[in-house]
Amino acid sequence: MAAPAIVRAQTPLAVSFVQQRGLLYLPVDMMVTGGVLQQEATKLGLGKVEASARRLSGPAAVTDALLSGSADYGAAALPSLLTLWDKTHGTANEVRAVGTMSNGAMVLYTINPNVKTIADFTEKDRIAVPSVRISFNAMMLEMAAEKVWNDPHRLDHLTVGLGHADAVAALSAGYGKATLTAHIAVQPFTERGLRLPGAHVVADSREVFGGPLTQVCLLAGKQTRDKNPTLFKAVGHALEASIKLCNADKPAGAVLWKKAQNASESIDELRALLDDPGFEFTSQPHRIAYFAAFLKRIGSMKAEVGDWKQLFWETAYAQQGD
Repeated sequence: MAAPAIVRAQTPLAVSFVQQRGLLYLPVDMMVTGGVLQQEATKLGLGKVEASARRLSGPAAVTDALLSGSADYGAAALPSLLTLWDKTHGTANEVRAVGTMSNGAMVLYTINPNVKTIADFTEKDRIAVPSVRISFNAMMLEMAAEKVWNDPHRLDHLTVGLGHADAVAALSAGYGKATLTAHIAVQPFTERGLRLPGAHVVADSREVFGGPLTQVCLLAGKQTRDKNPTLFKAVGHALEASIKLCNADKPAGAVLWKKAQNASESIDELRALLDDPGFEFTSQPHRIAYFAAFLKRIGSMKAEVGDWKQLFWETAYAQQGD
C-alpha cells in the first residue's frame, strides 16, 4: 500500500504557462527556461517541477486556455485581466492576477504617408492589432479615439486581428501593395516595423494613457490556486524573483529571451530595447482602476473596480499600486 504513495511523491509536478511573444513576457521565460520556478519550488520542498511555456498568437487564445483549463497560468495584458475578472468573479473558477510583470510602450505606426494623426485614417486603411476589440492595443486605439471624437469605437472597423510578427511581415510589402497600412506594436516588433520604408509613428501609448500603466500581468484561476497552494506560492515567489533578475542583468535576459523565443534580433538589439526608458519589469501596479473605469465607460466591463486589490490574489497584496 505504501508503494503508490512513493511513486506519487516522485512524480514531478507539472505547471503550464501560456503567453504571447514579446520582450514584455521575459519573466515567464526566466521562470521556465531560466529555472527560477524550480529554484523557488525547491525552497518550499516541492521537488521536481516540469514547467512549460506555450506561445499563443493573441489574448483571446490566452484567455481561452485559462478558461478551458488547458493552461494553469497565462501572461496577458491588463484588458484580459479586467474582462476575465468581470466575467468570472464570484464563480468557482474566478480569474485574478498573481502579480504584475511589465510595462512597455505600445506604438501605432503606419506606412501610409498621408496619415500623421489618427484623424487622418480613412476607409482604405487597415490597422493590425493582436485581437480586434479585446486586445490592449485595440483598446489603446479606442481611448485615443474617445479623446478625439468622444467616440471610442470610431476606428474599430479598421482594425484587423493579426499577430505582431505577421503584421510586420504583411506591411513589408509596402504602401499600395500591403493589405495593411498600420500596426499597433510592442517591442521588439515596434523596432522592426519602424525600419520599413516610409514607416513613422502616429501615436504612443504613454501619451494616450497619460502616464505609466500596468501592461502585462500573470493570471490564474481559483482552481489552480486551490489545487496546490504551495505550488501557487512558489509561482508567486518565482515571478517576483524573475522580475528582479530581468532588471538586474539585462544582457543575460536578452540572451535567455533570444534562445527561448528563437528570436532573429541580435543580443545588442535586444539589450537596446530593454534599456528603453519606457520599458520596465515591475511588480508595482500602475493606474489599473483608471483603465478599468475606461472599460466600464465604453461598455466593455459591467462591474466597477474601486481598488486594484479586487483583481489580485492575496499573494500580490504586499505590493502597493494605484
